[in-house]
Amino acid sequence: MQTTLLGLAIAFIIALLAALIGPYFVDWNQFRPQFEAEATRIIGVSVRVAGELDARLLPAPTLRLRAVTFGGNIDLGRLRADKLDVEFSLGSLMRGEWRATELTLGGMAVDLGLDAKGRVDLPSTASGTFNLASLAIERLNLTGRIALHDAASRSTLELNDIVFSGDVRSLAGSVRGDGNFTVGRTRYPFRISSGPSADGSATRLHLNVDPGERAILADLEGVLAFDNRLPKFDGVLTLAVPAVKKAGEPGPTPWKLTTKLKADPAGAKFDQIDASFGPEDSALKLGGVGDLRFGTSPLLRAVLSARQVDADKLAARNDAEPLRVLPALRAGLAAIPQAPIPAQIEFNSDQIMLGARPLQNITAELRTDGRSWTFQRLELRAPGMTQLSLNGAAPGADSFSGRLSVESSDPDTLVAWLQGRSEVNRRSTRPLRLAGEVTIAANHLAIDRLKADIDGGAVEGRIDFAQTGASKGSRINAELKADRLDLDAAASFVRALAGPQGEWPEEARLSLDIGRAISAGQELRPFTAKLGYGPAALSLEQLRFGQAGGVTTEASGSFDRAKATGRLALKSSANSLRELTALIEPCAPSVRARFDAIAPPLPGATRLKLDLSLDKNAEHADRSDARVVLDLDAPQLKATATLAAQAPAAAIGGIDIDRLRNSDFTLDSKVSAPQAGALLALLGLDQVAAAGEGASQFEGKASGAWQKPLQVNAKLSGGGLDADAQGSFDWSASKGSASLRVRNVNLAPLFGTRPADKSVQSVNLSARAIVSGGYDIPADQADIRASLTPIMTGLSGAPPEIQLFAAGPPDKLNRTIDLAPLSSWLAVRTIDRETRRLDAIERGEPPPATAALPTLVSPDPVPEPSVLDVPMPGRYPRRAPPKSKGAPTPKAPQAAPAVQSPPLASQQVTPLPPPIEVRPAPGPPPAKPKPKPPLVLTPQNP
Repeated sequence: MQTTLLGLAIAFIIALLAALIGPYFVDWNQFRPQFEAEATRIIGVSVRVAGELDARLLPAPTLRLRAVTFGGNIDLGRLRADKLDVEFSLGSLMRGEWRATELTLGGMAVDLGLDAKGRVDLPSTASGTFNLASLAIERLNLTGRIALHDAASRSTLELNDIVFSGDVRSLAGSVRGDGNFTVGRTRYPFRISSGPSADGSATRLHLNVDPGERAILADLEGVLAFDNRLPKFDGVLTLAVPAVKKAGEPGPTPWKLTTKLKADPAGAKFDQIDASFGPEDSALKLGGVGDLRFGTSPLLRAVLSARQVDADKLAARNDAEPLRVLPALRAGLAAIPQAPIPAQIEFNSDQIMLGARPLQNITAELRTDGRSWTFQRLELRAPGMTQLSLNGAAPGADSFSGRLSVESSDPDTLVAWLQGRSEVNRRSTRPLRLAGEVTIAANHLAIDRLKADIDGGAVEGRIDFAQTGASKGSRINAELKADRLDLDAAASFVRALAGPQGEWPEEARLSLDIGRAISAGQELRPFTAKLGYGPAALSLEQLRFGQAGGVTTEASGSFDRAKATGRLALKSSANSLRELTALIEPCAPSVRARFDAIAPPLPGATRLKLDLSLDKNAEHADRSDARVVLDLDAPQLKATATLAAQAPAAAIGGIDIDRLRNSDFTLDSKVSAPQAGALLALLGLDQVAAAGEGASQFEGKASGAWQKPLQVNAKLSGGGLDADAQGSFDWSASKGSASLRVRNVNLAPLFGTRPADKSVQSVNLSARAIVSGGYDIPADQADIRASLTPIMTGLSGAPPEIQLFAAGPPDKLNRTIDLAPLSSWLAVRTIDRETRRLDAIERGEPPPATAALPTLVSPDPVPEPSVLDVPMPGRYPRRAPPKSKGAPTPKAPQAAPAVQSPPLASQQVTPLPPPIEVRPAPGPPPAKPKPKPPLVLTPQNP
């Protein structure tokens, strides 16, 4: 017995050793035909092993195959693998169960597809003796690719670089695991789980594709059934781009779409579509239905609607200007997910709030060819009774284009809405019509083949606007040709299309060819302009226009902003000075009024020339020399002005106004006129002084900086005028002071008398002048205050002041002169002088010599008093002499009657009485009286 047991043990050990060691000494490849035939019989599918074949029994049954193929060469469901390693559970095999502890399939290549009838093309396993549903796999590892073919559409979808790890409870459909795959160079993580349905006739499927390299999430859950190899699915589909996890981080626009899905090989139907676009608190929410057609010409169709949409809230903008919202909306359009197949989306809404104003009756149709979205049709009603339509859009890489048509009965309201203004500036009473080929992208707007009717003028050409980036700004190109065009209305409309109010593009290039242009109410015929500007240069290739009366203007020039160098030349000619100055009326009406005040308006050739040059400074490389020369040659006058300045080159290139204002400059000017009256009218002094006969000239010089006090010198001579002034003026404080010396002037206009009045002729005055005030440019209102203090020596007390006030438009100033301090000062001085003289006579002393009083108005000489008018004994010397019966007492001289005119002074000078002349009686002089203390009257300072 013991021997028998020992023999069995030895036999078992030998068998075990044979099972463990024997396979290593067995060449399994010689049994390849037998293995392939047996595997084909068991599985029911052709099996071919082109590589090595190896098997183990212990410690666990293991099978290793290389270059194995399941299925025939023409089978679409064929499976190929570079390697197949399977390890079975020994215990399960001994119980008669097929359970793999681990199955690894590397280098897998699977071709699955639908035939022309939509049935799944898989090799049949009905002839096999093995029940695949009974195979369970604890750990399944797959790498490789899967190709999905559709015979009807002749298309293929490939899932490459598949990596999957999971478990299989039954090959009949119980699968669970996760992995990732690549489609079109994009990596997608996924999770999948499946199991039998409640009745066992179908498979419940849940597939989740997480955001990977593309921030898109897909979730599909439902029941998958096969009816005679015809797949059908009924479930729910969710597609979404989730919001970024941290607020403030940049990321794509979030959106989400959920729908009930029923699909078969012919197509799919979407019921109860719920879509949202944008952040959760301001998302655009839509609802609708749709369908998807498969086959050779697949097409996705959907009809979506929204009762009311707030585009301002959707774009997260609080601006009232729609054009500030449009870039965000255009960027949102670019963020709409691209469909892999052609699609057609219809959208309609009763109202969309844009720029705080409603857009009504919106209907839009979006289409995509699988590459980009376009507007096939867009119709809406905008403010200003404007009907807008966009049709026939053609797809582009990242834009859409089509035929644009705009008809507005109230273009002023439309432009005000586009610019975000609540008030409407009425300037056009005619409707606006515009048509052209428009191209719209996220940062681009162009209108080609433009035909428009703007304020009654027909316009043709092209407009191109592009947003080049936050740091580079925007760019606009325009080429327009018209027989008649209102430049102000056209510029306002183009700016409304190009950008928000007050914002000019960083770059621009304009070409205008207009037969009759209107600017600021002036007609320019013809008008031709070609100009451009950008960060590197400014160029004016051509500017030429004419006006009624034979006025012509030409200009050209260019500037290099990097080097801060350039030239500009402008020439203008006319038949008279009045016609030439009409050019500056829109921008400087007060200056035009001063020229118009020159009388008489003599006809004659008038020429204006302006030369501007910028050159590098020879001593400082970082500075540039600027020089502007203005020449005016007219029959009434000749003028020359030269402005020379030094400024930092960087400030000139960057057009830094603040730094340019701090630059030092010198302005020299000279104006001469054959008649002095013309020069006084130009300077605005015709209401103060009267000119004599002959020529006169004005010379002036100002130096300093705009933000600092300017040193000013001025001289006026000729034609009965001789005056000069030196002082300073501070523009920032609107205040200045100067020393004024007048050696000869006729002040008849100032006092409202005739120029021939001798009392106001040949006035000689030295004074200190202090000027203050300001000028409101939008209101065209000036407010000027001047204080004149005469410069006098040898007199006690402070000298009087003359206050001058001027207010109103520069060409119609309302002047007021306050002479009350001067009148009081003169009266007190006269009383003091006469009192001193009377006291001296009473003491028997000769009258003291007194300084002559300064007078602006010289009285006429007083006739000698009669010899009878002498002091009598016992008579008080200050009492007026009795009237003589023999001869009339001479009357005080009367001023000549002045021409009736409105008063120019708040208080006129009170006429002073003639001086009292007292002579001693004939005969020996009386005895000197006892001296008395003198009576002295000292006037108070005004």
